Amino acid sequence: MTRRSPPSLDDPRYEHDACGVGFVAATSRRSRERVLPLALAGLAALGHRGAFGADGESSDGAGVSLPLDPELIARLAPNVAGSGHGIVQLFLPPGRVRGGRARALVERVFADAGAPVTRWRRVPVDPSTLGASARASLPDVRQAIVARPDGMRPRAFETRLILARRTLEEAARAAGLADLSVPSASSRTLVYKGLVAGDRLAMLYPDLAEPVPLSYAIFHQRYATNTHPQWRLAQPFRHLAHNGEINTVRGNREQLRGRRADPAGATARGLLAAGPLLSTDGSDSLSLDEAVEVLQLTGWDLPTALLTAIPESLALRLSPHPQVAALQRRTAGLLAPWDGPAALVWGDGRRVGALLDRNGLRPLAWALTADGIVVAASEAGAVPLAASETIR
Repeated sequence: MTRRSPPSLDDPRYEHDACGVGFVAATSRRSRERVLPLALAGLAALGHRGAFGADGESSDGAGVSLPLDPELIARLAPNVAGSGHGIVQLFLPPGRVRGGRARALVERVFADAGAPVTRWRRVPVDPSTLGASARASLPDVRQAIVARPDGMRPRAFETRLILARRTLEEAARAAGLADLSVPSASSRTLVYKGLVAGDRLAMLYPDLAEPVPLSYAIFHQRYATNTHPQWRLAQPFRHLAHNGEINTVRGNREQLRGRRADPAGATARGLLAAGPLLSTDGSDSLSLDEAVEVLQLTGWDLPTALLTAIPESLALRLSPHPQVAALQRRTAGLLAPWDGPAALVWGDGRRVGALLDRNGLRPLAWALTADGIVVAASEAGAVPLAASETIR
């Protein structure tokens, strides 16, 4: 007989966030050593924008998203050619039996997708940095190194990893492994996150404490306004980090789910076969990340997908950019705006950027230094830069 848990009084459809967010980027190679330390300092400075549980130490979530630059791949997976591999960052169920089942499922799904796991890496973690509640729910953090098939182009490989990740998440739920989650699965980006205070993230993950030159780093401190903290809902997500609320999220979700009846092309059919377009138990921020991912899988790049999902209000612009105005005229009937007070930063492993909501209700401050460091954050001064080195 199947045992059913009593239904929860919490409705995940109404989950929202209010957080702190930012990025640090280097426009020249000589500044790349500064990127990660500055991003971690900016994350620590936004600690007051997060929240903690009753134990005073279990955070609502903090994290960073990093590009898989060659130096980072060489650090994490020695003797692996970065251009031919991706890294799947995993939160697996703890315990020998369930953890073993989860790893076997990961290997099967990615092998079936033509991207076999060539190596496993246990991510070093220091549980002493966590509060009691976060420590009790600490997953087994692993990295699976997956190989790109011979002759496959990088973009096609990235698409394959996204579809394999979605297939894995659906298969895990069906197998009773719903606590398996995938912070990132990419040949371009890597996400470290958890229910930890922002100023302790590099202590939780010693990988982040070692200096490594990076082109950019995105950081996020979460404040869960009306939801329970979960490891998988910490940010950044796979494509973006978000501060604010999407007030129209219920209608946005229904519109995108309705598009399942109109598959276009082999990639779209593969997406439908991989499971739901949007998670049914995620926050508004996660739904936005997944929606943008769906647009990318149909051939759009990340900036175009974001400008379509969160369009500017041309009526409020005295002189809108001609290309932006043309894009909005072309896509206005495809997707209703994901509207609400929000600021977000995004990165695809090659580029990084930021976007405000159409009314500018969640501002971002930015600065540029003489040595080519660009920063953006929820608050001016969050990233510690000397006044003498800032030129804008």
